[in-house]
Amino acid sequence: MKRADIKRRPLADTTLAGLEPESKEYRELDGNGLYFRVKPDGGKSWQLRYKRPAGNWAWMGLGGYPEVSGALARDKAAELRKVVSSGADPLEQKRSAKAAIDAAKTRTFRAAADAWLKAKEEKGLAPSTLNKIRTYLDKDILPALGDKPLDEITRTDCADLQASIEARDAHNVAEKCRTWVNQIFGRAIGLGLTENNPGSRLRDIAAQAPKTQQHPHLLEPELGDFLNALRHTPSRLTARTAAWLCIWTASRPGTRGTVLAKRYPS
Repeated sequence: MKRADIKRRPLADTTLAGLEPESKEYRELDGNGLYFRVKPDGGKSWQLRYKRPAGNWAWMGLGGYPEVSGALARDKAAELRKVVSSGADPLEQKRSAKAAIDAAKTRTFRAAADAWLKAKEEKGLAPSTLNKIRTYLDKDILPALGDKPLDEITRTDCADLQASIEARDAHNVAEKCRTWVNQIFGRAIGLGLTENNPGSRLRDIAAQAPKTQQHPHLLEPELGDFLNALRHTPSRLTARTAAWLCIWTASRPGTRGTVLAKRYPS
């Protein structure tokens, strides 16, 4: 439909759907300051023209068509006209709301964690350590705490995170994660993003890690068979070389490694 063929206003649904684009963007008045905008590429949307408290005129978008129908656009426009009548500026209200949302996003644990990790990187922390931290942030810490505002995270949240890692017997990981969480909150406090650190004192409630079971050592009468087996092992060259280096350099205290190497040459 050509805009010249419009017969009535408010614009009928058939008119909204059928309006054709032109070489330049144009707006058609629906009524009471509400306009229907048509772009050259065929995109359609709603705009409200209103006078700001300072006296100048402004446009405010109400959404695209057909997602925002004519009836919905008119309802939105009516609510905004009430705001304008009260002496407020709906554009300023929208900007203030967006600024509040953006500020809230900077105060989430995820934002604090990413900034903390970036600071670690800038200080020259080894890439392998950075990768390890990133792995456990993504695997354990951020799924539990990431999207929560710093001020809303409780000690129970942090304790549950630690317990979930301990439940899979990853006590070393749990220790590292509670250290990192503590550091993230500490940095956030220093920056004024929060006042509390619910990640502190987690060590006091950490589960006791099971004692390490050391592999039994070989008795001297068993070493001959072991070294002969090592000489003929199908293991990769790297593993064979590392094993012989341990023997030849006597990596354990004392001289037994050197003595054995002379007794059982490769």
